[in-house]
Amino acid sequence: MEKIQFISEIKVGDLVESLFAVAQKQVRKKKNGEDYCTVTLQDKSGTVEGVLWTEAFLAADDFQEGDLVEIKGVLKEFRGARQLLVDSLKRTESGGDIDLTDYIKSTSKDIDQMFGEIMELIAGIKNKYLRQLLELFMDDKEFAEKYRTSTAAVRYHHAYKGGLLEHSLNVARICQMLNSIYDNLNMDLLTAGAILHDVGKIKEYSSGVNLKMTNRGRLLGHITIGYGWVLEKISSIKGFPADLADRLLHIILSHHGHLEYGSPRRPMILEAFVVYHADHLDGDIGGFNIILENTSDENDWSEYVRNFQRPVYTRQLETGEDGMEARNREHKTKKNSPGRVSGDIDQDGLF
Repeated sequence: MEKIQFISEIKVGDLVESLFAVAQKQVRKKKNGEDYCTVTLQDKSGTVEGVLWTEAFLAADDFQEGDLVEIKGVLKEFRGARQLLVDSLKRTESGGDIDLTDYIKSTSKDIDQMFGEIMELIAGIKNKYLRQLLELFMDDKEFAEKYRTSTAAVRYHHAYKGGLLEHSLNVARICQMLNSIYDNLNMDLLTAGAILHDVGKIKEYSSGVNLKMTNRGRLLGHITIGYGWVLEKISSIKGFPADLADRLLHIILSHHGHLEYGSPRRPMILEAFVVYHADHLDGDIGGFNIILENTSDENDWSEYVRNFQRPVYTRQLETGEDGMEARNREHKTKKNSPGRVSGDIDQDGLF
């Protein structure tokens, strides 16, 4: 069966008959004890929540997370969000005639262009030790490829191929903007912190058709992994100043801002405060954009989002200016960040 429908193109009320990847699967029980199944289906354009009620679930082929499945159903609306009511599900072997890139969520941005901008930022660092450190990472072809293609999360923000690169570059750009406002920031330290703050996510997550945490990620978390990885590289650079090393490592350890969000330390230097807020800001904007993409155009409010601990207002801005409403409608449906927002806080925290 060919891939003929993409999630970003399906509207509420549409009949759906196409192939999708199973990102998540959970078997649940109704009050009468009967089993039913909820799924997260995905392709390269995004994800959609689906449900197989008892009859459809019992008639479906046996399937697991990561499988490709042929779906027949209809897209409905449930509590302000889109939900695919699955009538039938058949498992499909991912043979050579199926292009798996159609089923892997990916950034809508140009990965080569973004990585090129990262390399330009590194080349512009004046401190030779920080520049050498970053070059040690990026000159490793295996590392560079993973930095370019890894996800930044499982669910909440930038949860797709190239998400880590996109998020890290956004944080670096925000730091650049703040450096143009405040005159007592160390831009070299900010740039290095922005580029490396989430580097542990390369080992925390496994990327592919379905995103998930590795065993190492569950046991250690990306902050601890990133701290150890950067410390190892610093130790290989002769003469690396101890104070500079401590400050960069502190940025990594404190970039979630609060102990309850997984940071071993809270920010205690100015550059750490900046990276924390830039990181949090980009994560929130990325998460909010996903809410916009997954909220029905018929609703003014999203469902309750536990990451924000509130529903959010998604109604288009009404200004009375010609063309403004049309531009807002276009923005709401534009797929800037393929993915979804879960009701639960992401396993790696909020950002």
